[in-house]
Amino acid sequence: MPATKIVKVFYCCSDSAQDEEMRQKLENHLSILKRQAVITNWHKGMISPGKEWESEIDTNLKTADIILVLISSEFTASDYHWDVLVKQAMKQHKARTSRVITILLRPVDNSWKVVFPNVKVLPKGERPITEWRPYDKAFANIATGIREVAEELTDSTFLIKKILGWIRAIVILIAKATGNTFIYVARVTFSYLFRPSRFRRRNRVSKIPIGLLLIIVVGGMFMLFISQSSDILEIPSLAPKPTSNSRKTVNPGNPTGWIWIGMVNNTSDGLSVGTELVLKPSNPKEFPRIEPPVIPSPGTIVTVKYQVNLMKEKSLSGKIILKFKKGEKLVILKVEPFSKVAKNSPYIKLKAQVRKCNSTCKK
Repeated sequence: MPATKIVKVFYCCSDSAQDEEMRQKLENHLSILKRQAVITNWHKGMISPGKEWESEIDTNLKTADIILVLISSEFTASDYHWDVLVKQAMKQHKARTSRVITILLRPVDNSWKVVFPNVKVLPKGERPITEWRPYDKAFANIATGIREVAEELTDSTFLIKKILGWIRAIVILIAKATGNTFIYVARVTFSYLFRPSRFRRRNRVSKIPIGLLLIIVVGGMFMLFISQSSDILEIPSLAPKPTSNSRKTVNPGNPTGWIWIGMVNNTSDGLSVGTELVLKPSNPKEFPRIEPPVIPSPGTIVTVKYQVNLMKEKSLSGKIILKFKKGEKLVILKVEPFSKVAKNSPYIKLKAQVRKCNSTCKK
């Protein structure tokens, strides 16, 4: 996009009075970007009297550069917003004609994330706005995230600037570690050289391993740098963030892991809960492994249809924890897309994070 382009922001919000109030507060926090001619915005409240509202919404949605989807229970319950607007927004996102950003207003079931693969979620950390105190902290965090996306869309040098920022942070960190090491070496050397000779002879043996000590100190600083660098540099991670379900403590005798559940046709209903899995794949290894053969929502209890491996990680190279046999009951924690079957295939493979259903599970 040319650098002179003003980014058009489209608000996709439910008709709830609570959601509309939050949308207005977010618009206030974005007013600086609007005043600086970085963005312009549109929402359904701007439809002029006498105009066809569906046509106006569709026209402005298809011409938007950034689509803000304001997630709440009222939004996910609306057939029009969920089945019409979200489907069109994700179609534009996949075609890279628009950028979809989800804004988590209030806590909702995590199954909504299945419909938004590879979509930025704000506020940072996927904490709903209502869990921030005060709310303004959440809105300021969202405004910063939207500014970054707007700059990325309009500034052709944005990626270079971001990489230079990472390099600058690394250089500063290394410089600090080097400076601390130099100060330590100078202090030890000064102490050793200017102590009385009798004391130096008596302690000569204890001073011999200074080189080894320095190696340990520098190595420790380097490991500290490695462990902290991803947070300091804010480099985006490709791994999905753990949800509240995945952070719960699980009984060691009832482990949690990932299983293959089947494939869906991405050209039909997408990844919505309840979408039927492909029942007649060409390879028997790709048969659906659960009953009923549909995309389940978190918390659903399913039955193993064919023997399936429980993997420690979602990747193919993960460690096998155990094997589930036909007829065993499993509790679904979350469902995520895994990969396409082939480059030009419309089918998407799915994996689910599960745990074995114990005696307390509801039948």
